[in-house]
Amino acid sequence: MKPPCLTSAQQEHVNDRIVSGFSFAVTGCPFTRLLVNSFTYLRMEKTRIVLVFLGIILTACDSGDIYPNYVEERNGNIAVTARFVLSGNTDTQDYNLHFAAFEEGSASPEVWTRVVKLPNTDTVRVSLDNIPPKAATVRLCLLTIGRRTIYDFFSRDISNAENNIEIPLAEVSLKLKYEKIQEIFERSTCTACHGTEIGGAGLLLGEGKSYESLVDKPSINSPKKRVEPYSVSNSFLMDALTCDTLQLSHPHSSIIYNQDDLNLLKAWIERGAENE
Repeated sequence: MKPPCLTSAQQEHVNDRIVSGFSFAVTGCPFTRLLVNSFTYLRMEKTRIVLVFLGIILTACDSGDIYPNYVEERNGNIAVTARFVLSGNTDTQDYNLHFAAFEEGSASPEVWTRVVKLPNTDTVRVSLDNIPPKAATVRLCLLTIGRRTIYDFFSRDISNAENNIEIPLAEVSLKLKYEKIQEIFERSTCTACHGTEIGGAGLLLGEGKSYESLVDKPSINSPKKRVEPYSVSNSFLMDALTCDTLQLSHPHSSIIYNQDDLNLLKAWIERGAENE
């Protein structure tokens, strides 16, 4: 049987009844309400689990820093001018006095200028131009021919400088401190065989004994003195530390293997082997 045709008013009345019936089924039926509430709860729990999981991931990836590490650097080059009153010799045979700018931790300068005292005056004025932003210090120092520093007499931090700097007049002694020489003997384990009480060939290199045992003292294995002030070539100490062909009880040429330490020993002898 064909369904009867409905007028517009009748069709609208039927649609209202269907909507009303569906609304009742959702809101009035306890079982339907349970399904709706269960579905809503599961969606909320699922969202909560996802948020917790994302939080764990983000926490694991976070370094804990609220603000990132940031070191401000200079934007451009600067110049540094200084005046020094110097006591002692500025130069020796192999090592010259320089005013130089260094990067942090570096033994080789970024820019440098040689320092020379004029006759009849101990005061010098030096300038460094075009010091790059990465330079952290300026130093009055001894440099080797290969432009490596072996001893600092004066140092000034310039890492935070934004403009040109003029360093006030400073008095500087150019004598090498003997404690730096003693550190070489301690660091290279020379004192294991040449201590403060007993030493091979009668040589004592322990603290408080080494200077008296070295400077102007005759050597048992050579006609040379152990250390001849102002003369590296006549100091048997340097022969023993740098020559492989000497007839000694055991080789000594590899004991002090750091070239900077050997350079400092040479500079100390060249500058008079003083006990400062």
